Amino acid sequence: MRPTYRDAVAAYFRAHPGQGIDGLALANVGGVYAWRTRTAECRGQLGMHIENRQRKVGRRTVSSEYRYLPRLVWAPNVAATGYP
Repeated sequence: MRPTYRDAVAAYFRAHPGQGIDGLALANVGGVYAWRTRTAECRGQLGMHIENRQRKVGRRTVSSEYRYLPRLVWAPNVAATGYP
């Protein structure tokens, strides 16, 4: 049986814990039009702690990045807003 897009996105996050992942990379894994929904499903259905930050790049571009934090690395210095 083929894994679902949600499972593929979850596996990608688990393979890159603590790393900022660009939305375009997630679109390649979870589908161009559905990767945000798959990320929300990872949070809601699988209980994964996934942070999001948006940062301005240049004058008109906004980069959206996501970071999965397994429970083992949850700490005030790691879970603070923004990425190290």
